[in-house]
Amino acid sequence: MSELIVLTCASGKQCSHLIPLLYDQSKYKLRLVVNSTASSERLQKQYPKAEVVQANLDFPQDCARILEGATVIYYIGPPFTWKETYYGTNVVDAAVSESKKPGSKFAHFVFSSVLHPELTKLLNHDRKRYVEEHLTESMLPYTILQPSHFTDNAIGQLIAQKDADHPVFKAPHSAQTAFSFTSLHDYAEASAKVIQERSKHFYATYQLVSTLPIKYTEYIKSIGDAMGKDVEIQEVPYEQSVGNFCERMFGSRDDVSQTLRDGPERLVLYYNHRGLYSNPNILEWLIGRTGSSPADVAKRYSAFQNSVNLSSLPRGLQPQLFEMAVCRAGCNSNFLKRR
Repeated sequence: MSELIVLTCASGKQCSHLIPLLYDQSKYKLRLVVNSTASSERLQKQYPKAEVVQANLDFPQDCARILEGATVIYYIGPPFTWKETYYGTNVVDAAVSESKKPGSKFAHFVFSSVLHPELTKLLNHDRKRYVEEHLTESMLPYTILQPSHFTDNAIGQLIAQKDADHPVFKAPHSAQTAFSFTSLHDYAEASAKVIQERSKHFYATYQLVSTLPIKYTEYIKSIGDAMGKDVEIQEVPYEQSVGNFCERMFGSRDDVSQTLRDGPERLVLYYNHRGLYSNPNILEWLIGRTGSSPADVAKRYSAFQNSVNLSSLPRGLQPQLFEMAVCRAGCNSNFLKRR
């Protein structure tokens, strides 16, 4: 009988890369957890063999429902909400309850957290720190994965300008700040391996980055070089950057409560002066190859670019849908693997 793997935030960018690595494996049955009807309908069409479930992690009964009969949960928390800790503890508690049922098959809680959750100045990190604490004290078999700033974040914005004579990258913070970047494809490979190998990774916490720290200027230049473009970097003023972030995450620039706005405000201010540093050794050990550089990631997208008619897509959706198309077509194709 197939093992039931639960993946939360299943319509997001992390699961868009992970699901194809698990979907066609007969030993697994996937339960894809989403919040919105639109996400549910899209995933049902995209993955007809998977079970797609709408749930509100605010409600313990919904958390119990998504874990019913599960063997593994790969938990991604809804980002930049003040309830993120509450959601995470609800899901951990539901997993504990599921594990105590007679005949329970529950075996592994994998938490997709964040690099350096001890950075209390960053609310999106600090909230995950509490979830990590609750999980480690739960007595469940767990693995905590800690990705950094995703390499893919700038790709969509630049790919949308692939035909422009003078492409411009709007940097949301200081372009002199350095980060260790995590490729979504690398992270999905590592996540799939942890799910597949299971007990080998019990009680481990892995920092998973693809690169040593590199400045944003170098990051954007390497992507531009891979596209054959000279990209100008323009730093967006602080207030405008926070507004852009709120619009992207919450659907509005101005009609956003201060409780929600606190996260983006602190993040942009922090990134104006400090980045996230780590080392790719652990990731490379897990996936058995060198981590992807920004140029590697850009080349994967560029290799697929000519087969996607971006002009036929709504402008606001071009970067996101292009990224999803690359992942769907490429996760089982040689061109998406690092050459």
